[in-house]
Order: sequence, then structure tokens, then C-alpha cells
Amino acid sequence: MAKSTTARGLIFIVRELIGELLYFPVWWYSHGLVLTWRSLFGQWLRLLNRLSLPILLKTMGRPMYGDYTRSGRIISFFFRILLVVSKSLVLGFWTAVLIVVMIVWIIGPIISFALLARQLIPIQF
Repeated sequence: MAKSTTARGLIFIVRELIGELLYFPVWWYSHGLVLTWRSLFGQWLRLLNRLSLPILLKTMGRPMYGDYTRSGRIISFFFRILLVVSKSLVLGFWTAVLIVVMIVWIIGPIISFALLARQLIPIQF
């Protein structure tokens, strides 16, 4: 006997809903984790490029603005030291933020499901 379109539609919706709920943790910790890592690492590389730390470190001994006098070399060296320290602090802070985001991505669903289970199944002491 043929099923009605409504019954087949409801079966399809329920099957898809249950399938998606069961597939969610698999996606989150496999494909989603890889996408998040690539995104965060890309942000880190873009910040490194924007701060131009590798270029600054390569040109550490060269005088700035073509000033080859002794005082120009000394001033440019200490100014670059100041730039390297400040830009490294910015990069370090942003690295810490990205690490926290990655940790929250990893433990977020676990904590959410634990809190949901605690609300649905109250444990009394």
C-alpha cells in the first residue's frame, strides 16, 4: 500500500533530523575542527604579515632612511628593537586569544551537552 506524501515527508524530516543530530559531533571534531584550525592559523599568518616581523628582523642591522652615519645606525637599531618588542607583544597577545578560541571550540559542545544533561536529569545530593 502506498504511503501518503505527508507521511513520507514526515518520515524524511524525522530521519534527517536524527541523522543530523547524530552526525553533529562527528563533523564538529573532524571537518569543523580542521576548518577552524585553518581559519585561526590563517588569521595568525595575516597578522604576522601585517606586522611584518620577519622583514623587520631581516633588516635589523641596516640603517633606516639611508642614514649611514654612526648616530643614524644606533638610533635605527634601538628603534627597531622597540618595534620588535611591541609587535611581538601584539603577536603574543593575539596568539593567546586564538589558542583560547581553539580550546573553546574543542570543549564547548562537551560543556554544553553536560549542562543540558544536568538540566534534564537533575542530580540531588
